[in-house]
Amino acid sequence: MNSFLDRLRIILCRPEGALNVGAVCRSMKSMGILELALVNPAEFDEDEVYKMAIHARDVYDGSLVYASLEEALRSVTLAAGITRRRGVRRKWSSVPPEVLAKKIASTASGKCAIVFGNEQSGLSDKELNQCDIACHIPSSPDFPSLNLSHAVQIVAAYLYRESIGDYVGSFTPITRDQIEILVAAIHDALEALNYFKSADRQHTRIFFRDILARSQLSKKEAKQLEKIFRKLPYLRTA
Repeated sequence: MNSFLDRLRIILCRPEGALNVGAVCRSMKSMGILELALVNPAEFDEDEVYKMAIHARDVYDGSLVYASLEEALRSVTLAAGITRRRGVRRKWSSVPPEVLAKKIASTASGKCAIVFGNEQSGLSDKELNQCDIACHIPSSPDFPSLNLSHAVQIVAAYLYRESIGDYVGSFTPITRDQIEILVAAIHDALEALNYFKSADRQHTRIFFRDILARSQLSKKEAKQLEKIFRKLPYLRTA
């Protein structure tokens, strides 16, 4: 069986609580996910982390530490930001954990990151916009906020369930770097057509990047799209 769990990276942005981080390690290991990344973490008392991690201390000991989310996502093919908040400056759409798990399971290669925000404030607009897709955990509107480790446990459980299913992914989507090349081609075409006289550049760029990441294009499809957009400005003057 080809499991994708070893291609998963759980990322915690600006975590503050040692006990929470320890509980996250335990939640991860119980579902077969071992790679943890910490972005700009607070200084932790390791004894407090170990107190909650128990037999998952190795997850914390092997964790990767980054100064920024951008660095943590550098080698990632797909990044999913876990958030319950919607808004103009956030994602256009959001999927539940089971849909995210199926999307990741359909791939055959590439590192996939599941990004969680700070315990108090969640993911910032900037952090979420660096992710390719938003994922929300359905919860009661009367008290929708989940503890960080509980949120990790729920998402990890769906991922684990997909990993032991009958379906084995065989599709290899393009990387984030290749997506950026395609987005640049679209941006250049729109620039040549004077589209940005009445539209926001940054939000248009994020809009296309998110759609393309969710589409999980093959290299052949991406090349064809790039070719079309590279030709558009010349067709206008033909």
